[in-house]
Amino acid sequence: MTEKPNVTALVAARMCHDLASPIGAVGNGVELVELTGKTLSQEGELVKDSVNAAVAKLKLFRIAFGQFNADEILNAAEISAVQTAWNVTGRIHVDFIPKQLLKTDMKTCLLILQSIQVAMPRGAKVVVKIAEGRRIIHAVGPKVTFDEALWYALTHKQIAPDIPPNMCNLRSYRRLICRCNSITAQQK
Repeated sequence: MTEKPNVTALVAARMCHDLASPIGAVGNGVELVELTGKTLSQEGELVKDSVNAAVAKLKLFRIAFGQFNADEILNAAEISAVQTAWNVTGRIHVDFIPKQLLKTDMKTCLLILQSIQVAMPRGAKVVVKIAEGRRIIHAVGPKVTFDEALWYALTHKQIAPDIPPNMCNLRSYRRLICRCNSITAQQK
């Protein structure tokens, strides 16, 4: 029996593929300017930083929304690359403790991190670990915006019917997110 294609994953893969080429071209242009020995202007530095952030986001989107085999594993170098990409892109600093992780677990973590970004708008330090087969995500930051529907979904492992669409498409990824065993957010 043929498995039904994951349309969201296919669309995400196509978008990442289509965006990678022009973003890469801009990055190559910046690199060529740097190779001439010229110092980049403030505008050039802004373009360079933006390209680096866009490339990092694409890497994250490929894992968070892409399609892969359920038993595929990320090794320590791949986890480190994801961690670096995440930390380049925003106010949320993430520390992945595991040295090996299933891609489905990383996908779950990235989707939850997107929700944490919304819930903790002033930034946070997040630690992701696996202990005795349980996934544990702990976030600490200066402000936690309590969105009842979001936290209900993340802590009760159910998606409330009134959850807003900007919460990283929680409805579509309900099964992945509901498999996370422990999520805490703490205001310091």
